[in-house]
Amino acid sequence: VWAAVSTHPGEEEAALSAHAAVLGDHPDAVLILCPRHPERGGEVAALIAARGLTATRRSAGAAPGAQVYLADTLGETGLWFRLAPVTFLGGSLVARGGHNPWEPAACGSAILTGPHLDNVADDMATLAAAGAARVIADAGALGPAVLALLAAPDTARAAGAAGRARAAQVRVALDEAVAL
Repeated sequence: VWAAVSTHPGEEEAALSAHAAVLGDHPDAVLILCPRHPERGGEVAALIAARGLTATRRSAGAAPGAQVYLADTLGETGLWFRLAPVTFLGGSLVARGGHNPWEPAACGSAILTGPHLDNVADDMATLAAAGAARVIADAGALGPAVLALLAAPDTARAAGAAGRARAAQVRVALDEAVAL
């Protein structure tokens, strides 16, 4: 299982291409695909079908049971981060500036992100320095990066643990600042 969360147009295609590569080595693999805007669920479902991949949709009440689980609902990303040892965090392969990485870090998922990090550069640098996140160069690098982490579960677990530890440190500092 791996996840692509808070994706934007262009990133779902990258995630689906990456998943095709993953399926070559892990035929039973599941991609949890969670678009940033759930109302795009129909559009994303059409992309999945066009790739010839099987899918089930959370918004239809379906359970995982296909190659792609389309998580086109709100308020459940913490569950997806906890289920997936590896997460691609969207808004970063397209010029959106990235998304907040602290929730996947706190949930213990190894983080992959693209190079467009204007909104979260300091946060990603902190997590990368801790060994919790890795910046990939482009969409073509996503598949190999996911495969590498799935092939080395100890590495993925270590990255997840590093993220969880760093997020806990940040949380303590935040609590202390609020108390002051």
